[in-house]
Amino acid sequence: SNDDSQKEFSFVSLPGVNSKKRPRRRFDEIERLYACSWPGCSKSYGTLNHLNAHVTMQKHGSKRQPSEFKELRKYWKQQKQD
Repeated sequence: SNDDSQKEFSFVSLPGVNSKKRPRRRFDEIERLYACSWPGCSKSYGTLNHLNAHVTMQKHGSKRQPSEFKELRKYWKQQKQD
């Protein structure tokens, strides 16, 4: 018979599971560099991924590509260094 009470499990902890996660940025700490270009929409996001999630869910046009922000990112990086 298949007696479940006789089964023995051993749990092996995975490497890196207990390493501390990077803390989430507070609302006021997020640099909202990725803006929605839909007319009348004033939303902007800290990551292209989050902007694209918004664009997809709200049907605010097609997904934005990283290449669209290439020059902007270069400019932002420069501003940070100055």
